Amino acid sequence: MKVDELRVALSRYDAAELKEIAVMLYKVIPKKRKESDGLDDILLNFTTEKAKPTKKETLVDIGVLQEEIVTFIEYASESLYLAPNHIVNKDKRSKWRFEVRRFVKELIATSGENSETAAMLLADIYEMLCYACYYLIFSSDNPFSAIGYAQQDYLRLVLDRMFYSGFSQDTVKKAVFLTLDSNADKNTSHLTLLYELVSMLKTPDTKEMALAQCVAYAKEYSVYQAMKRVFGYPVKKDEYRESEHKNHAAELYLLLKFSLHEYDEGIAFFWENYKEHRKEITLFYLLAYFLSSKELSALWLREYEKAVAGGIEPRESLQREYEKRKNSENEDKESP
Repeated sequence: MKVDELRVALSRYDAAELKEIAVMLYKVIPKKRKESDGLDDILLNFTTEKAKPTKKETLVDIGVLQEEIVTFIEYASESLYLAPNHIVNKDKRSKWRFEVRRFVKELIATSGENSETAAMLLADIYEMLCYACYYLIFSSDNPFSAIGYAQQDYLRLVLDRMFYSGFSQDTVKKAVFLTLDSNADKNTSHLTLLYELVSMLKTPDTKEMALAQCVAYAKEYSVYQAMKRVFGYPVKKDEYRESEHKNHAAELYLLLKFSLHEYDEGIAFFWENYKEHRKEITLFYLLAYFLSSKELSALWLREYEKAVAGGIEPRESLQREYEKRKNSENEDKESP
């Protein structure tokens, strides 16, 4: 609702009702917003606060901000915000999250010709926080929550800024690689992050570009890690992570194909590229996470029956689900 529309809406109420509305609105505003936005000052000293001149927005010096962020990330990569040292004092170490919040706030406020730099820096911060989900470099092991963001919301912010000037092969590649390389925090499923990216790609052309990058990520994983200045993952020492994130690429490929209604191609790619030590696990994952909806029940049954015919023994929960879906299918056929 715009301010003019708000004024019209409020004009319908008398003074007593307006007081009730004010109290209800006050209750739902988070405490930190009441303090940071000066809401209590307005309520207690309305006449004085109203007379104050409007604060002018301070322009962000992107060069200075970039230097600050690069230095912060460098220090964080060396655990200088975690362990006692002579470079980052104790007070700054304990307040790292407030510094990151300021970076993000100022980057969001950056627009125009500096948007590309802002997008790069937001992505650098995202990579740092993803790393901090696996390795302790700050006092918190839940870094996205510490800076006041759900991980998927922060990723959406980064992707939105990446695509600020449109979609290209380069920006789509950066977005796909960044998303696939994410470490999910304790409150987030990696699938939630994949869905965020898919939701940003609105056209068949952008989805086709992303499909190509899913294949590229799986092939270029080692090169991609080696090219990182900080927060790369040592491939030889982290084979599990490499396998896991290449599987993410197969999942994203399937989701993109499903969004294009090309189900058979997506499923075929998934079976070929999703690597588990037992095919039964691949079957469970495909059926439970991607074909579980009622609308895709025919595909669910088809993939189950093909797997059984190929010698895969499904777990008991899938066997029970198969009986349930098969009975439902037969009942639908018999009903007039």
